[in-house]
Amino acid sequence: MRLILALCLVLFTTTGCIGLAVRAVAQPGKPDLTQLLSKADANGDGVITKAEFAEARAKMFDRLDRNHDGYLSADDKPRFSLRKDGNGDRLQQMVLMLDKDGDGRVSRDEFVNNPGMLFERADTNHDGQIDAAELAAFKKLMAARSER
Repeated sequence: MRLILALCLVLFTTTGCIGLAVRAVAQPGKPDLTQLLSKADANGDGVITKAEFAEARAKMFDRLDRNHDGYLSADDKPRFSLRKDGNGDRLQQMVLMLDKDGDGRVSRDEFVNNPGMLFERADTNHDGQIDAAELAAFKKLMAARSER
């Protein structure tokens, strides 16, 4: 389940695919991406900074990089769901979205430093941090979209 949650976060934060997040919030047992954002608050002060969000992505990369070679590639595939979903292989989708240099794998830098659409959507005043009010508003937005 953590793997699916991580992959959903990767796909949403890199593509801004609100539909994926809506399905995640709306379906029981599916990952709640707003919860992942909340967990990025490393110091527990109620504010999620870009640095904390980047650190959360770095930790996620470290978990997904099964062979610890600094890249996410087919070698790490057993760490990912081997099932095909409606859009094909999840690892392949992630590589296509994040592989900026076209080498067929995702480096730690490509993964961690890729702009996070999840963060940008929640940071409504664009001050580089998400406070409790912004997080609550984002959760409300996601819930409203899931009702459609």
